[in-house]
Amino acid sequence: MTSRHRRANLTDLETNAQKPGRRYEVSPQLDLEAYNYNVATLDAGTRLSQNAYHYHENQTEFFHVLEGRCRVEVEDDAFVLGADDLVAFEPGIAHLLHNPYDQPCRVIAVGSPPDGRYPVEQVQSYEDLIDERYGGDVPTEERNGAKRNNETEADEEMIANSETTSDTERR
Repeated sequence: MTSRHRRANLTDLETNAQKPGRRYEVSPQLDLEAYNYNVATLDAGTRLSQNAYHYHENQTEFFHVLEGRCRVEVEDDAFVLGADDLVAFEPGIAHLLHNPYDQPCRVIAVGSPPDGRYPVEQVQSYEDLIDERYGGDVPTEERNGAKRNNETEADEEMIANSETTSDTERR
């Protein structure tokens, strides 16, 4: 009888040398056909996609940060994802995940449908995007141009007000 499960350890799988970082393309190695499942480690100064700021016209992408943190660039905004943070992009939404920090970032990347990966539409090169947004010097602090998760100025104000209220209530 043929087994209906497949088991592996990442250390036993091959990485894709053509992709930035250390990327394990798990789906083809475990014969998964419903989606692209990848695990990548981004060392300091690397990005997830060789296509830089890009989108997929026919693929939804989902990212889960396992360890470390990465910076996410989206249209007219940027934010930081840390361990256990998640983000999803619908088809046609431009994005870039990169690691300007000192520590490695480990990310799960899932794309569906798998054949929707191509064509990839590059909106802007990494270098041009970083130069345009930051003058070539990517901020490495969360409060320096990037918010954590979905945090907005209203969230920051609400947090500050709740801290003030809590201090008053304790007195």
